[in-house]
Amino acid sequence: MNKSVSTLMAALSIVSTSVVAQSFTGDIGADVWFGDSKIDETRRDNASAPSLYFSIEHDMAYVPNASFRYTSVDTDYAGFDKYDFTFYYKILDRELMTFDAGATLTQYSNSHYRTKESVTPRYDFNELTFNWYAYAELYIPNTNFDIIGQFDFGNSKGIKSADVLAGLQYRIKTRSGEIALRGGYRVIDLEFDDLASQSPETGESFVFVNGFFVGAEYNF
Repeated sequence: MNKSVSTLMAALSIVSTSVVAQSFTGDIGADVWFGDSKIDETRRDNASAPSLYFSIEHDMAYVPNASFRYTSVDTDYAGFDKYDFTFYYKILDRELMTFDAGATLTQYSNSHYRTKESVTPRYDFNELTFNWYAYAELYIPNTNFDIIGQFDFGNSKGIKSADVLAGLQYRIKTRSGEIALRGGYRVIDLEFDDLASQSPETGESFVFVNGFFVGAEYNF
């Protein structure tokens, strides 16, 4: 066998063995969000929305963990599908607290927005934006309850955004992992520069959705 080929195969064997030896964990979950919409400072219709998410974590040095979250909002005056691709590091991992930080790429699609004065025209904001990301869990001693919080915020592509979640979860041990029942409050706050210039009758364009959520996740 050619020496260079042998060397390459040996290197691949070492890499594959190293990858297999890594420890992978993660979670998959779903929430139902009972939101209300506020468009351009005026309260509008309900915006109950599903949210699905999963994450993968590992112990490989320097390589970020990854998570994905999908949220769909649809109201008469505004709506969007929101895809969050997050890459983060576990900054703090203690007995009573964990803290993650990183960055999120958010893709908005199937979006629509219209002013409160008219049915048409309708605008869209199908953009890929950059956001900062933070997540924390605070474990309540001698219980299975945790306080949870997540925060995404950014300002790019003419969209100032904040997606904030805070709540409580209850962990249940199983043979193969852990189930967490969770609930709390979530807010998505969007401000548009470009849409405001296209709809001068309003001066500014805002989409604000807030409300309680309940859900469950499986940790493996």
